[in-house]
Amino acid sequence: MRICIYKSEKAPDLTLLLREGLPLPLDTKIDKWTKIKVVTDGEMRADLLIEIGGTGYAVVRLGAPRQH
Repeated sequence: MRICIYKSEKAPDLTLLLREGLPLPLDTKIDKWTKIKVVTDGEMRADLLIEIGGTGYAVVRLGAPRQH
């Protein structure tokens, strides 16, 4: 399986992970997404693969600053 990685133009900390070949999910179309790259499932963290699950996509916060 290959996964496309998109970054949000409106919220830079949001990342859309989308199974290759699927259209952008309807609930994410309010945002503008820039395709960053395509990776294989072997390159993804297991917890992110679980989050993508049966829907074929997940919107996650990656690289958000940690609160101390």
